[in-house]
Amino acid sequence: MKICFLCGKRTNKLTEGYCEECYNKEFKLIKLPKELKITICSKCGCLKEKNTWKNLELEDLVKQKIKILGEKVNVKLEVNDIVKIYAKGFLKNSKKIKEEYYEIPLNENKIICPTCSRRYGNYHEGIIQLRGDVISEILDFIDDQMTSEVLKDKRVFYKIKRVKGGYDLYMSDKHITNKISDLLKKKFKVKIKKSYKLVTRKKGKNIYKSTILVRI
Repeated sequence: MKICFLCGKRTNKLTEGYCEECYNKEFKLIKLPKELKITICSKCGCLKEKNTWKNLELEDLVKQKIKILGEKVNVKLEVNDIVKIYAKGFLKNSKKIKEEYYEIPLNENKIICPTCSRRYGNYHEGIIQLRGDVISEILDFIDDQMTSEVLKDKRVFYKIKRVKGGYDLYMSDKHITNKISDLLKKKFKVKIKKSYKLVTRKKGKNIYKSTILVRI
Protein backbone atom coordinates (compact mmCIF):
# COMPACT_ATOMS: atom_id res chain seq x y z
CA MET A 1 0.00 0.00 0.00
CA LYS A 2 1.06 3.55 -0.72
CA ILE A 3 0.37 6.66 1.35
CA CYS A 4 -0.89 10.00 -0.02
CA PHE A 5 1.51 12.61 1.29
CA LEU A 6 -1.28 15.22 1.51
CA CYS A 7 -4.03 13.42 3.42
CA GLY A 8 -2.24 10.25 4.54
CA LYS A 9 -4.72 7.92 2.90
CA ARG A 10 -3.46 4.43 2.11
CA THR A 11 -4.09 3.32 -1.46
CA ASN A 12 -2.67 1.07 -4.16
CA LYS A 13 -2.46 3.96 -6.64
CA LEU A 14 -0.96 7.42 -6.33
CA THR A 15 -0.66 10.08 -9.01
CA GLU A 16 2.37 12.29 -8.49
CA GLY A 17 2.23 11.34 -4.82
CA TYR A 18 -1.49 12.15 -4.40
CA CYS A 19 -4.50 9.89 -3.97
CA GLU A 20 -7.19 10.45 -6.58
CA GLU A 21 -9.31 12.72 -4.35
CA CYS A 22 -6.39 14.98 -3.41
CA TYR A 23 -5.09 14.97 -6.98
CA ASN A 24 -8.44 16.29 -8.22
CA LYS A 25 -8.42 18.99 -5.53
CA GLU A 26 -4.88 20.20 -6.15
CA PHE A 27 -4.77 20.22 -9.96
CA LYS A 28 -6.94 22.09 -12.49
CA LEU A 29 -8.49 21.28 -15.84
CA ILE A 30 -7.77 24.74 -17.25
CA LYS A 31 -5.57 27.75 -16.61
CA LEU A 32 -6.97 31.27 -16.91
CA PRO A 33 -5.66 34.83 -16.83
CA LYS A 34 -6.70 36.85 -13.78
CA GLU A 35 -8.44 39.38 -16.02
CA LEU A 36 -9.61 39.29 -19.65
CA LYS A 37 -8.60 42.43 -21.55
CA ILE A 38 -10.26 42.80 -24.96
CA THR A 39 -9.75 45.56 -27.54
CA ILE A 40 -12.83 45.90 -29.76
CA CYS A 41 -13.75 48.27 -32.59
CA SER A 42 -16.77 50.35 -31.62
CA LYS A 43 -17.83 50.60 -35.28
CA CYS A 44 -17.54 47.12 -36.80
CA GLY A 45 -17.03 44.91 -33.74
CA CYS A 46 -13.72 43.43 -34.92
CA LEU A 47 -11.38 42.28 -32.16
CA LYS A 48 -7.69 43.03 -31.81
CA GLU A 49 -5.48 40.01 -31.17
CA LYS A 50 -1.89 41.03 -30.48
CA ASN A 51 -1.30 43.51 -33.33
CA THR A 52 -3.90 42.15 -35.76
CA TRP A 53 -7.58 43.04 -36.12
CA LYS A 54 -9.75 39.98 -36.74
CA ASN A 55 -13.41 39.29 -37.43
CA LEU A 56 -13.85 36.98 -34.43
CA GLU A 57 -16.67 36.24 -32.06
CA LEU A 58 -15.87 37.47 -28.54
CA GLU A 59 -16.45 33.97 -27.19
CA ASP A 60 -13.88 32.52 -29.60
CA LEU A 61 -11.25 35.06 -28.53
CA VAL A 62 -11.88 34.30 -24.86
CA LYS A 63 -11.47 30.58 -25.55
CA GLN A 64 -8.08 31.28 -27.11
CA LYS A 65 -6.93 32.72 -23.79
CA ILE A 66 -7.84 29.52 -21.90
CA LYS A 67 -5.05 26.97 -21.53
CA ILE A 68 -6.28 23.37 -21.37
CA LEU A 69 -4.38 21.30 -18.80
CA GLY A 70 -6.59 18.21 -18.56
CA GLU A 71 -7.90 15.68 -21.06
CA LYS A 72 -11.20 15.56 -22.95
CA VAL A 73 -12.06 18.95 -21.47
CA ASN A 74 -15.30 20.62 -22.58
CA VAL A 75 -15.47 24.38 -21.97
CA LYS A 76 -18.66 26.49 -22.04
CA LEU A 77 -18.81 30.26 -21.68
CA GLU A 78 -21.26 33.00 -20.78
CA VAL A 79 -19.71 36.29 -21.89
CA ASN A 80 -20.95 39.50 -20.29
CA ASP A 81 -19.23 42.05 -18.04
CA ILE A 82 -18.28 39.00 -16.00
CA VAL A 83 -17.19 35.95 -18.02
CA LYS A 84 -18.56 32.72 -16.57
CA ILE A 85 -16.53 29.66 -17.48
CA TYR A 86 -17.63 26.06 -17.05
CA ALA A 87 -15.10 23.25 -17.59
CA LYS A 88 -15.71 19.51 -17.46
CA GLY A 89 -13.26 16.71 -18.17
CA PHE A 90 -10.47 14.59 -16.73
CA LEU A 91 -7.12 15.37 -15.21
CA LYS A 92 -4.21 13.53 -16.74
CA ASN A 93 -3.85 10.00 -15.32
CA SER A 94 -7.27 10.25 -13.65
CA LYS A 95 -10.49 8.44 -14.55
CA LYS A 96 -12.67 10.56 -12.28
CA ILE A 97 -14.78 13.22 -13.99
CA LYS A 98 -14.02 16.75 -12.75
CA GLU A 99 -16.01 19.97 -13.05
CA GLU A 100 -14.78 23.53 -12.54
CA TYR A 101 -16.45 26.94 -12.53
CA TYR A 102 -14.83 30.37 -12.74
CA GLU A 103 -15.84 34.03 -12.98
CA ILE A 104 -13.41 36.53 -14.51
CA PRO A 105 -13.93 40.29 -15.09
CA LEU A 106 -14.03 41.36 -18.74
CA ASN A 107 -12.29 44.64 -19.48
CA GLU A 108 -13.35 45.99 -22.91
CA ASN A 109 -11.29 48.72 -24.53
CA LYS A 110 -13.40 50.23 -27.33
CA ILE A 111 -11.56 52.11 -30.07
CA ILE A 112 -11.89 52.55 -33.84
CA CYS A 113 -9.91 50.08 -35.93
CA PRO A 114 -7.76 51.33 -38.85
CA THR A 115 -10.22 50.01 -41.44
CA CYS A 116 -13.17 51.91 -39.97
CA SER A 117 -11.02 55.00 -39.58
CA ARG A 118 -10.39 54.79 -43.32
CA ARG A 119 -13.99 53.84 -44.14
CA TYR A 120 -15.49 56.87 -42.39
CA GLY A 121 -12.76 59.22 -43.60
CA ASN A 122 -11.74 60.02 -47.14
CA TYR A 123 -9.27 57.16 -47.52
CA HIS A 124 -9.17 55.12 -50.71
CA GLU A 125 -6.54 53.32 -52.77
CA GLY A 126 -8.38 53.22 -56.06
CA ILE A 127 -11.11 54.90 -58.10
CA ILE A 128 -13.29 53.36 -60.78
CA GLN A 129 -14.71 56.05 -63.06
CA LEU A 130 -17.89 54.79 -64.71
CA ARG A 131 -18.66 56.89 -67.74
CA GLY A 132 -21.37 56.64 -70.41
CA ASP A 133 -24.78 55.00 -70.23
CA VAL A 134 -24.46 53.43 -66.77
CA ILE A 135 -27.46 51.10 -66.50
CA SER A 136 -28.83 49.84 -63.20
CA GLU A 137 -27.69 46.29 -64.07
CA ILE A 138 -24.07 47.42 -63.91
CA LEU A 139 -24.52 49.16 -60.54
CA ASP A 140 -26.35 46.12 -59.15
CA PHE A 141 -23.55 43.87 -60.39
CA ILE A 142 -20.91 46.01 -58.65
CA ASP A 143 -22.92 46.07 -55.44
CA ASP A 144 -23.32 42.28 -55.47
CA GLN A 145 -19.60 41.76 -56.05
CA MET A 146 -18.62 44.20 -53.30
CA THR A 147 -21.09 42.63 -50.86
CA SER A 148 -19.44 39.28 -51.53
CA GLU A 149 -15.99 40.78 -50.91
CA VAL A 150 -17.08 42.43 -47.65
CA LEU A 151 -18.47 39.13 -46.36
CA LYS A 152 -15.05 37.59 -46.96
CA ASP A 153 -13.09 40.49 -45.48
CA LYS A 154 -14.51 43.31 -43.33
CA ARG A 155 -11.59 45.52 -44.31
CA VAL A 156 -13.09 45.91 -47.79
CA PHE A 157 -15.36 48.88 -48.51
CA TYR A 158 -16.37 51.26 -51.28
CA LYS A 159 -18.23 54.53 -51.73
CA ILE A 160 -20.20 55.62 -54.77
CA LYS A 161 -20.63 59.23 -55.90
CA ARG A 162 -22.73 60.54 -58.77
CA VAL A 163 -20.72 62.88 -60.99
CA LYS A 164 -21.18 64.55 -64.35
CA GLY A 165 -21.13 61.85 -67.00
CA GLY A 166 -21.49 58.87 -64.66
CA TYR A 167 -20.25 57.65 -61.26
CA ASP A 168 -17.04 57.54 -59.27
CA LEU A 169 -16.44 54.49 -57.07
CA TYR A 170 -13.91 54.98 -54.28
CA MET A 171 -12.40 51.58 -53.39
CA SER A 172 -10.68 50.47 -50.19
CA ASP A 173 -7.67 48.96 -51.96
CA LYS A 174 -6.15 48.76 -55.43
CA HIS A 175 -6.52 44.98 -55.66
CA ILE A 176 -10.31 45.21 -55.34
CA THR A 177 -10.26 48.13 -57.80
CA ASN A 178 -8.53 45.98 -60.42
CA LYS A 179 -10.71 42.94 -59.71
CA ILE A 180 -14.02 44.79 -60.10
CA SER A 181 -12.92 46.58 -63.28
CA ASP A 182 -11.73 43.30 -64.82
CA LEU A 183 -15.06 41.66 -63.97
CA LEU A 184 -16.92 44.56 -65.60
CA LYS A 185 -14.81 44.18 -68.74
CA LYS A 186 -15.50 40.45 -68.89
CA LYS A 187 -19.25 40.62 -68.25
CA PHE A 188 -20.29 43.83 -70.02
CA LYS A 189 -17.55 44.13 -72.67
CA VAL A 190 -16.69 47.65 -71.52
CA LYS A 191 -13.46 49.48 -72.36
CA ILE A 192 -11.10 50.19 -69.48
CA LYS A 193 -8.04 52.38 -69.13
CA LYS A 194 -5.78 52.12 -66.08
CA SER A 195 -3.51 54.80 -64.66
CA TYR A 196 -1.45 55.05 -61.48
CA LYS A 197 -0.34 58.00 -59.40
CA LEU A 198 2.49 58.03 -56.86
CA VAL A 199 1.07 59.48 -53.62
CA THR A 200 3.71 58.73 -50.98
CA ARG A 201 6.51 56.44 -49.83
CA LYS A 202 6.15 54.05 -46.90
CA LYS A 203 9.00 52.00 -45.44
CA GLY A 204 11.07 52.64 -48.55
CA LYS A 205 8.31 51.58 -50.96
CA ASN A 206 6.37 53.73 -53.43
CA ILE A 207 2.63 53.86 -52.69
CA TYR A 208 0.34 54.35 -55.69
CA LYS A 209 -3.34 55.07 -56.13
CA SER A 210 -4.99 53.56 -59.16
CA THR A 211 -7.63 55.21 -61.31
CA ILE A 212 -9.51 53.05 -63.79
CA LEU A 213 -11.70 54.63 -66.43
CA VAL A 214 -14.55 52.33 -67.42
CA ARG A 215 -16.31 53.51 -70.53
CA ILE A 216 -19.72 51.93 -71.08
